[in-house]
Amino acid sequence: MELVQTLQELHTNMETLDRYLNQKREPTYTFALNLIKHGTCFVAVEMSNGFRFYPSRFLGYAANTMSSHLNNDQKDGRETNPVISDLLGHKPSENAHLEHAYQTYCETLGFTAQATGAFGVVRKYWTLP
Repeated sequence: MELVQTLQELHTNMETLDRYLNQKREPTYTFALNLIKHGTCFVAVEMSNGFRFYPSRFLGYAANTMSSHLNNDQKDGRETNPVISDLLGHKPSENAHLEHAYQTYCETLGFTAQATGAFGVVRKYWTLP
């Protein structure tokens, strides 16, 4: 799969995840929840009702969907994270405020956040400029 090259492509993938969550239709709803549950690096976006969190391994591939993500055997945050960092102008970092907001977001989605991201790694966050 092609990596994102523009902020618009990043936003398109955010809209796809939002649609999966808002429509609450299976299997896309559970797919989106699992991405958020198991993610390590997230783009954090402040909305009027709190933050939303978008996992880098999904956002980093152009025109991503559940089907294309599940069929992408090569997906890797080591590939997507540098591209997202270049687009946003900074690397992801640990952030206690965003970690708390992530935990709150998970609760609104109906689950308790795990103590760490995948493989026991501390979660890191980008914010949109």
